[in-house]
Amino acid sequence: MIRLRSIFAGVFIVTAGLAVGCSSKNDNKAPDGGGSGSGSGSGSNCTSLAAGTPYRTATSDAMSSAWHAEVSTDLGAGAGSTATMSFEFYAGIETSLVGSFDLTAGNQNNYGTCAACVRVFTLDSTGMIVKQYFQSGGTLTLTADPFGTRHMTGTVKNLALDEVTIDSMTYTSTPVVGGVCLSLPDMALASGAAPAGWTCADDAYASGGACDCACGGHDPDCDTAGATVAGCTAAQVCAADDTCANTCHVLTPSMGCTTGTCGFENATLDICYTDPAAVSGVALGATCAAGPTFCGVTATIAKGICDTRGVDDLKCRAACAANSDCTVATEVCQPLVGSRGLCVPKITNDTCPSATVLTLGTAVTGSTAGATNDYDKGLETAACTNFPQVGRDVAYAITMTAGTAYTVAVSGVSPDFDPSAALLGPSATSCGVGGPTVMSTCVKGADAGAAGEGETFAYTPTVTGTYYVVVDSFFARTGTYTVKVTSP
Repeated sequence: MIRLRSIFAGVFIVTAGLAVGCSSKNDNKAPDGGGSGSGSGSGSNCTSLAAGTPYRTATSDAMSSAWHAEVSTDLGAGAGSTATMSFEFYAGIETSLVGSFDLTAGNQNNYGTCAACVRVFTLDSTGMIVKQYFQSGGTLTLTADPFGTRHMTGTVKNLALDEVTIDSMTYTSTPVVGGVCLSLPDMALASGAAPAGWTCADDAYASGGACDCACGGHDPDCDTAGATVAGCTAAQVCAADDTCANTCHVLTPSMGCTTGTCGFENATLDICYTDPAAVSGVALGATCAAGPTFCGVTATIAKGICDTRGVDDLKCRAACAANSDCTVATEVCQPLVGSRGLCVPKITNDTCPSATVLTLGTAVTGSTAGATNDYDKGLETAACTNFPQVGRDVAYAITMTAGTAYTVAVSGVSPDFDPSAALLGPSATSCGVGGPTVMSTCVKGADAGAAGEGETFAYTPTVTGTYYVVVDSFFARTGTYTVKVTSP
């Protein structure tokens, strides 16, 4: 069964309405394996949780339905972190979801198989999963089918959760040795379909009909292409922040705004942003302050985007939908939403045949901005990075001698970049041909760090030849770094 997608995991960035990334439950994990802790077990020694009123998530559907409750207890994930309790239900596992469920018995004792599941996960200030906890005790009683009624009614009693890691492919939960345990006071469940703060009629939420906009929350009906918009004027659309907005056009033929500033909204739509915090006053080529998304405004149209997803240097770079919108000789269009994005400098070492030659002991700075995802299959093995590498990647070449020990290090990483390093060789054919679906021959690699952290590994070749250091990333986000190969 496909497990529920979660809007709370991985990298989902919506800055002033510009959606520049997304993630699914497959990213509901620390990118390199999961948590750690100092305690274990269930019962009176567990940390007691304080949770708010659960609300039904926008990701609920006919096969999976979930309610989330914000946890106010500090679970030690650091400044700016958040914790969420997730009540999740999956159809087709139990004959009925009405009744009492022992959360430690049968299908319910593992996240990969549960029909009635309770999970807690903590996110750090960048939105990355730090730790996860899964039910290890208690009884969940439902007095109504959560799918048929779109309500969660009943009780949860004697709930305990143990710290776990969750496999990104099978969703199997494994207790962390020495991990932390949590407990929840007995709780009555009486949550409807609409999320907390919803101001429109409850039956309008996720009704399968119109996109109800400006209702104090996100209506899942707004995710349906071509849905009729309710609550806005005929000339308006429902923006990503669930407010009514006027349309415009950034690129040719351009069309400005009577109020606000025109900027990209998604892969096909531009809207007039009325929040002044979304727009920087700097010109193209200048550096934005942290915060705004758009820049280079001419006649109410933002011709630029503050770079937090390309080179990640806050430079105001030209908005684009194709390479022809950029300075063709020196730039390429790096997409952020659909084909639309920003113009970034061209790179010359996108693949192994054009790899930058490294000198032993000499550090080289670089960026994955402007690159493509050429290398993926073959890097995910345990002998290499141990995880798929879906990001854009670049290549460096270095001659290695059999029997000599080498260390490959990627350091000086930009804050939001989660790099990996892989060594392919001992020839260019080891890199594969034709993109990320082709197997690469990786002899060693590393993806042990998180965003902003470097990677290091050692390797002693048995064959002399030209090897290729591929700098890649766990997520699609690009970034800057320094790469260096040394030998004692």
